[in-house]
Amino acid sequence: MRRTYSRSERLARASLRAALNIRGLWEEKGSSDTRLLEGLLLPDDLVLAGRSRAWTGAGRREHVVPRKVILDECHRLLGQGEGDDVIAAVIRDHVRIVLITREECERLDRRAGLGLRQRMPDGWRFGDDIHARLAAAGIVWDPILPEDMPDPGGAGAASGAG
Repeated sequence: MRRTYSRSERLARASLRAALNIRGLWEEKGSSDTRLLEGLLLPDDLVLAGRSRAWTGAGRREHVVPRKVILDECHRLLGQGEGDDVIAAVIRDHVRIVLITREECERLDRRAGLGLRQRMPDGWRFGDDIHARLAAAGIVWDPILPEDMPDPGGAGAASGAG
């Protein structure tokens, strides 16, 4: 018989699954893939945190901490001999998505803008505000309430890469 899990239990389980896959690839190849921090292992209904106040339904899903930054930290911790529970906690605490407009995305990503496509603002460290990148770009956003979350059996909240 299938058990029903709470959202926080599902997020913990999904984060651990991602951590185990990251560890496996890191042990075999010395690296892994940022796609392990995406929908198949970490569904949007678990990590969708909010939407920009400028959001009109068109735009993209944006990871508040770039997946590369999170994965690099996981690899660093694995190199220090940390366990799967520590890696899973990093994933659980840092993988969040906010829906933003194309213009906001360009402000974040482009070298002519902030150039924060795959990095956090200078001086940012793990343990600091995970939303610092959005704040640096002047992106004001509102949380998505649990009742506004997509159906876990559905396809997700929005299309596009994050």
